[in-house]
Amino acid sequence: MNSNADQQAVIGLGSQLRKLRETRSLSLRALASEVDVTASFLSQVERGLSSPSLATLRQLAAFFEVPVFQLLVEYEISRPVVRADERVCIKLPDSPMSYELLSSGTARSIEMFIVRVDTPHVNLYRRLSAPSEECLHVVSGTVMIEFGGETHTLTAGDSATYDSMSLTSIMSGSDEELVMIVAVTPPSF
Repeated sequence: MNSNADQQAVIGLGSQLRKLRETRSLSLRALASEVDVTASFLSQVERGLSSPSLATLRQLAAFFEVPVFQLLVEYEISRPVVRADERVCIKLPDSPMSYELLSSGTARSIEMFIVRVDTPHVNLYRRLSAPSEECLHVVSGTVMIEFGGETHTLTAGDSATYDSMSLTSIMSGSDEELVMIVAVTPPSF
């Protein structure tokens, strides 16, 4: 993403966050105490002046009980087609990962996205706040994934389907860029 698109994404996040906060009649201070950040920082995020970390985005999404993507974009559910040049892309500062939303809308019962990891041997694991079923397909690169007490090495063309609560590790495993398509139901990213 270019810096103009990055700035638009940050502003979009701020307006979505403000809308969710105001819908629940929460002050900045009350929300800040719930997600362990300062009210000043949240104010900067709402005004598009700061970008939260992925960990903070996940805390906010868990608090509001919405997928992370819903904090970043608001699509019409009637929009059935997502063109390649219209995808919502997330690339947080200092993160080796980027995400592209493939599915239309954030209020559907399934969410699909592309994950790109440009740094080898990165732990991609994240604990979700609610159970979901996930299917991961490797387009390029290698990933080591552990779920149900077993570790599996997947390469281009391989897929795995698992319950998110049984997942204990996902690690990019080669010097090649890792590209995966992931489907999650219900949406939780």
